[in-house]
Amino acid sequence: MRILRLLSVGTAFAACTGIIGFACADRLAHPLAAPAPILVRAVPPEPSATGSILPAPTPAPLPKAAPKPAPRIPNGFDTERLNALMRGDPIAPQKR
Repeated sequence: MRILRLLSVGTAFAACTGIIGFACADRLAHPLAAPAPILVRAVPPEPSATGSILPAPTPAPLPKAAPKPAPRIPNGFDTERLNALMRGDPIAPQKR
């Protein structure tokens, strides 16, 4: 059994080494071909046309003063009335 294991490992090693050797010899026998000639080169577009260079920023107009706030109108939620209900006080009608 030992001899079979040694022969199988040796055969596998020799096969791998032979494949690598033949591949190297083939590469050396066929040098690289000359690169294909470049017929036309694309002209890069103008940077301002692509948006990579932005025009100079214009100063923003000054904001106008905020208008006077409108008088507060109750929106339906009455905190005082809720607190009175939580305390158990009788509900008094709202003053108008």
